[in-house]
Amino acid sequence: MLERLSGLDERFSARAALSEEQLSKRHPLFWLAHVGAHLGDSVLWLLVTLVLWRNSGGDAKKRVSVIGWALSFAVGLVGTLLVKQLVRRSRPGSGRFLYGAGADAHSFPSGHGVRCGVILTWAGVFWPGLGRLAPLLVVWVSWARVALNIHYFGDIVAGFLLGVVLSRFIRGRVAGRGKGM
Repeated sequence: MLERLSGLDERFSARAALSEEQLSKRHPLFWLAHVGAHLGDSVLWLLVTLVLWRNSGGDAKKRVSVIGWALSFAVGLVGTLLVKQLVRRSRPGSGRFLYGAGADAHSFPSGHGVRCGVILTWAGVFWPGLGRLAPLLVVWVSWARVALNIHYFGDIVAGFLLGVVLSRFIRGRVAGRGKGM
């Protein structure tokens, strides 16, 4: 059953990936995918976390929320690395776009998917109005990772679910400390 699901995932993901021509000719989808693929990068969200901390001032409730957000990212990172070492699923692509042999050679689950789950879970806390746009960010990042042949859809979905579950657990634990999150 798992082999069958994996085969379906691989075929579906291959259809969604950009063609060699789109990749080599710098097609508009190439640029859209490249930007989207990096909107889930750890460094970007570390910077966002630092800005949130700085903007929280001395407000204890806001600081607790930022700590919960940062803890969600950290636990998500550890969880991702542990599962990647257990599953060891190879990436679909040829190692382009900074994703080849090395520290992050495994694709399951997607760390970008995990971060998308964290972002979606916490977005409404930090950006009540703009947080409604978080699903669009999740779709963009997810599509881009598959379009650039960095991940399979299953990697993204598993990572996203891991990020949501961990974030909801953490958010539930810190909500009592922040009162009213």
